[in-house]
Amino acid sequence: MKRPKKLVRQINRVAGTMGHLDTNALGRFAGWAVSRSGKDLQIEAWIDGQLAATTTTGGDRPDVERKLPGYPRARFSGFTLQLPESALSQDRVVDVKIMARGDGTLAPKAWLGTASLAGDALLEKLASAPKSGIVGPFPPDVIDIVAVFAPDVVGDLGSLSGQKRFVHALRKILLVSELRELAPIAAYVRYLSAISAHFAFVDRFFPSVNRQAREGSADFHGKPNSVGEIISIAHQLYVLKAHGIAGDFAEFGCFKGFSSSMLSFACKQLDLKMHIFDSFEGLPEAEHSGYTEGDYAGSLEEVTENIRRMGSLEQVTFHKGFYADTFREYRPPHLMCLWMDVDLEVSAKDLVVVADRLDPKASLFSHECTADMFVDGQIVNAPRPDNPIPPVLDRFEELGRPLTGNHLHGHTGAFWPRSGGIPVMHHDALQDLLRVLRKDVLK
Repeated sequence: MKRPKKLVRQINRVAGTMGHLDTNALGRFAGWAVSRSGKDLQIEAWIDGQLAATTTTGGDRPDVERKLPGYPRARFSGFTLQLPESALSQDRVVDVKIMARGDGTLAPKAWLGTASLAGDALLEKLASAPKSGIVGPFPPDVIDIVAVFAPDVVGDLGSLSGQKRFVHALRKILLVSELRELAPIAAYVRYLSAISAHFAFVDRFFPSVNRQAREGSADFHGKPNSVGEIISIAHQLYVLKAHGIAGDFAEFGCFKGFSSSMLSFACKQLDLKMHIFDSFEGLPEAEHSGYTEGDYAGSLEEVTENIRRMGSLEQVTFHKGFYADTFREYRPPHLMCLWMDVDLEVSAKDLVVVADRLDPKASLFSHECTADMFVDGQIVNAPRPDNPIPPVLDRFEELGRPLTGNHLHGHTGAFWPRSGGIPVMHHDALQDLLRVLRKDVLK
């Protein structure tokens, strides 16, 4: 019967035994263990309830002697324990418990730590995972690895429950050092950890007050969206590039540059060009919209300085002007993704000319969305002066590429072509993944 960790620690204290598992690699464990008895301890490795290997303390550890001067053999408390090759040849993850025991078979054991090791056969299988051809809101090479590790979780990557099952399987991989070191896994985690840290910095230090706001206006706050919304866009940029989707990234409507500061940094990590389209004079006039002409204005100089301090300005090309004027002569480059926070139907009508520049598998994001817009893969929507979504949907219907999508978080929704598009991960599933990294992997 497995003893609870709390009980094991209590037994350790009563027996006066303590220790630590410092490192493990290739089935070799190193650490230290001491007892008030002043005798060397037997170190044991247990796998599946069976004793797999033993050694004794005796290695020189002056650091432990300094830490525990009251323990007679602290200076010689070190150990190195090697597992037999047979323990590492398995086609699964093996949990190895390292224990320290005093004299006699009935002597209390001190639990030093548990390590999860990948059997050589499993590591080889995952390192050479074949292309599965499965399309989903994760990098394809990560999907391929998980498809070998847990084939039962890759059959439904479109639903929230299916994505959560995938994240749970990925967590098991991330908890094993040899497996998380696989290049596709490490690259994915590196990107997510980098953007998470940077986005948190921007959220904390970006100017939160719009000092140019008129009394009673809705644009008094300098950060009209949230990290939870923007990180979904950044995650999809990685997924799109990993799927081989070519093109630049475009943002329509930047206000003070809050989302721009985060997304330009993400583009820097992925070597993507970012285009920002904005009048830099605020919203145009739109009757019955609830907005006033000039709302949400941020000057080009102000936005440039904010991105310079908070983002990656070198990735950005600015396009100043109202969209109707900008696209009268300018033809945008091929685009892999579009993010719009434009508030108005009239603005969306002016910018949808870029739809034919979007890759057939491109993703779109809009800040003017509510959860009840998305029903069983259908987008339920009605034209209004303050609703920019219908013109976008209409344009893609005209192009023969009708859209589907889901609500993400706050007022942000995601859209992609119903046929051939790459789904965007549900907000809750992405938050699960980020919590795994924060609490279990990068702690």
